[in-house]
Amino acid sequence: MKKGIKGEMINRVMIMMMFVVVMMVMGCNSGGVSEGKVDLARKNSFLESLVKIGEGFQEIFGVFGSAVGDALGFSVVKSGDSRSKVGEHFKKIGDGLTTTKNKLNELKVKISDAKSADGSTIKVVEDAIKGANDVFEQLIAALTNLSGVAGNTPVGDNVTDAAVPANAADVKIVIDNVKEIIAVAEKSDVKLAAGAPGQEVTAGAQTNAPAILGGTASDNAGPKFAEEVSKADPWAMIDKIKNSKTKSGVAAANNDSAGELATGNNNGNNGFNAATNADLVAAIALKAMTRDGKFSSANDDVGAVKAAATNAVNKVLGVINIIIRKTVSSNLDKVREAVKRIKYSDTSGSEASQSDTTQTIATK
Repeated sequence: MKKGIKGEMINRVMIMMMFVVVMMVMGCNSGGVSEGKVDLARKNSFLESLVKIGEGFQEIFGVFGSAVGDALGFSVVKSGDSRSKVGEHFKKIGDGLTTTKNKLNELKVKISDAKSADGSTIKVVEDAIKGANDVFEQLIAALTNLSGVAGNTPVGDNVTDAAVPANAADVKIVIDNVKEIIAVAEKSDVKLAAGAPGQEVTAGAQTNAPAILGGTASDNAGPKFAEEVSKADPWAMIDKIKNSKTKSGVAAANNDSAGELATGNNNGNNGFNAATNADLVAAIALKAMTRDGKFSSANDDVGAVKAAATNAVNKVLGVINIIIRKTVSSNLDKVREAVKRIKYSDTSGSEASQSDTTQTIATK
C-alpha cells in the first residue's frame, strides 16, 4: 500500500475500484444462477453506472491529493519569506477544496442518474454529499478569511528597539477562524490531540524569551527564544489560539492569553510572563503571521529570531493542515460508505424486485 497523503487517497480509490469489479462479477454470476428472475440488461446498466461512480471517486481523490495534498505540511514558510506566503498557503488549500466540492457535485449528478438503482439508497448518498459540501463551504470560508490577514513584510520581522504589537483585528480573524475550523472538524467526528502546554515562561530580564515578543531584548535572548519555540507542542498552541482574546491600545500583562500577548503594547524592557510555553509560542506565531507585528532583537540575534518565528508559524499551519485533511477525509469517507450501500432495483415486477446485495467491502 502507498504511504503519505497522496498514497492514502490512491489506496482508497483502489479499494473503490476493486469493489466495482467484484460487484460486476457478482452481478454476472447472479444472472446465471437465477435465470429469468433478473433482467440482465438492467443489471448491466446498473453496474456500468457503478463504474462511472467509481471513476468519479478516483477523480475526486486525485484532485484532493494534488490540489490540497501538496500544500499540506510543516514547512509552509521559510526563514526570510514574506508573510504573504502564509496567505497564499491558505488560499491554495481553499482553492483545492473548492475544486473538490465542484467534483463532488459532478459525482452527485452521476449518482442521481444511476440506472436501476434503488431510490432510497441514492437519497442516502445525495444527503452525504450535501453534508460534505456544507462542511467544505465552511472550511473554504474560514480559509478565505485567513488568507487576508498576512501582510507583505518578512515573517519574524524584528527591530533593535521595542517590540511592536500585531494588528489586533487581524489576530482576531485568526482566532475566530481557527475556532471555526476546529468546530467543523469536531462536528465531523475528528478527534483532536490535547497537547502539552508546558511550563510558565518568566520575563525576568531582557535576555529572556518574552523580551523578544513584547519588550526590548538584549544580546543572548535569541537562543532562549528559539529554545522555547523548538519545544512547543503544536496541538497545545492551536488550543491556546482558539481560546485567546486580543487587546488594542493597551499594554499586555503577565499571564495574558496568546492573542493578548501578541497584540498588547510594550510596557517594559522585559516583556511579560507567559502562563505556559504554548501561550508564548502561540503568541509568537500570531505576531509573525499577521500585519504590523515586529519582534525586538539585538543585532546578533536577528537571524535566530526570524528562524524561530518562522518555526512557530509552521507549527500552527501544520496543525491546521492536519485538522483540515482529517475533516475532508472524514466527510469523503461518509460519502464513500453511502455509495457502497447503493442497491440494485428491478422495477419490472418480477420476484427479484430489489437486490439485497449491498456494497460491503471492508474499509481501513
